[in-house]
Amino acid sequence: MLQTLRRRFASIRWKLTAAFMAVSLLLVLTMSVIFLGGLIFILNSSLLPTAVAESARDLATLVGDELADPQGNIDQLIDRLRRLSGSQGLPDPSGQGGAEVEEELLIVLLDREGRILRSTRDLELPLGQPIAALEPEPAGVLVELALGGLKDPSELGAWSRPDHQPIGVAPIFGADGELDGVIYLRIVNFPKLGVFIGALAPFALSLIVPWLIISAGMAMIYSWLVGRGFARRIVRLTEASIDLADGDLSKRIEDPSNDELGQLGRQFNTMADQLSANLRSLRMLAERNAQLAEQAALLAAVEERNRLARELHDSVSQELFSLTLLAAAAQRTLEQQPDVAATRLHEIEASARRALEETRSIIFALRPAILDGRGLAPALRDLTTALGERQGLIIKLEIVGEQRIPLEHEQALFRIVQEALANVSRHSGVRTADVQLHYHDTGVTLEVCDQGRGFDPQARRDPRAFGLQSMTERAQVLGGSLQLQSEPGQGTKLLVQLPLA
Repeated sequence: MLQTLRRRFASIRWKLTAAFMAVSLLLVLTMSVIFLGGLIFILNSSLLPTAVAESARDLATLVGDELADPQGNIDQLIDRLRRLSGSQGLPDPSGQGGAEVEEELLIVLLDREGRILRSTRDLELPLGQPIAALEPEPAGVLVELALGGLKDPSELGAWSRPDHQPIGVAPIFGADGELDGVIYLRIVNFPKLGVFIGALAPFALSLIVPWLIISAGMAMIYSWLVGRGFARRIVRLTEASIDLADGDLSKRIEDPSNDELGQLGRQFNTMADQLSANLRSLRMLAERNAQLAEQAALLAAVEERNRLARELHDSVSQELFSLTLLAAAAQRTLEQQPDVAATRLHEIEASARRALEETRSIIFALRPAILDGRGLAPALRDLTTALGERQGLIIKLEIVGEQRIPLEHEQALFRIVQEALANVSRHSGVRTADVQLHYHDTGVTLEVCDQGRGFDPQARRDPRAFGLQSMTERAQVLGGSLQLQSEPGQGTKLLVQLPLA
């Protein structure tokens, strides 16, 4: 059960659903954090104190106009300040009446020395006292700046310490432009940051938590519906790729859309078509190679028979023909000329020995040392030694990077060396030759050279031409090449290159 659920929720559909839900929840949380961060920023920035200072500037203009009015008096000014502060139950100067309330805005009128003239809190702020001694810092500093003629609200507002309440001041100028005093404002009951956040927490929980739950549910439904289509398309791609990997090249994907999945499906179809075409080509090539290999095997057998026939004709048959002539001559002279007959018998013996040696050479050629399973290099060493003993050839053999290669390559190279050295023995007019065999990572290079009489490769072919053709075909069957360089009087060089890949 657990394994089934794990496989189900590991599918691309549920991964897309989880991704949508995570993005939605992160978006909601981010917006909440931004809101709280903005609120905290505002409560700690100079925006609110600057606004209070701007209000003080506006109030200073009104107070300046009141002071400039010849009909104005201090009582009207106090009433004006109380109305501006929002107070409804402050005691009046006569000591009569009304309930005392806690104002939200403290308004204080200061003289040119920074002493209190009037305020909305006369009981807490006695008249004639310096404001710096009664209000929290930096009230005194701001008042000094305003008395110095500073008018910029951004520099005349600040947060009080340690109560963290916004305060602001503004200079009061009379009709003559002279400084008459300063207006001081402070929001009294402004909540502290911790209290504000604590009061905001229930509201945030009642709003954000339901918002998170609703957003998560909507995100899950929407993402599941949207993810179904993507998941089905991806599943089709996956199943088609599995079938292709198993060798079924008939699978194709029908997806007409122009997005990345549709493009991937069309590329998959193109790849499958190319693989099918390549497979058909490989099958045709394999059949053709099998036919060529069969033809090459038949041709090699014919070549071997022809070479054997030529060897027998050029050597053993000639010796046997000489034997018949010598035997007939010895028979005719045996009675009348015994000495001549004895000479003929000695010649018959020598001819028979030569025929025997030629027969042994042919037998050795038919069963090379390579068939003993030791590899090409030992076979070439045995061949050069045998040719030195039987035919008197002095062969310098050089092998570099000795290693085992495919058997058909070793057999072909051995036959080529065998045929080349036979040509040296028959046609070069010298008894020395060089054989170099170099193994590489990608192939083998064979070089056979002699310093004999040479010949013109473009001239009419002599009897050795059949051997050259045979060597060329052996190299080409294995994907290699054979190059022949020779000039009359300049010797002959045979270069064979066979790839191993």
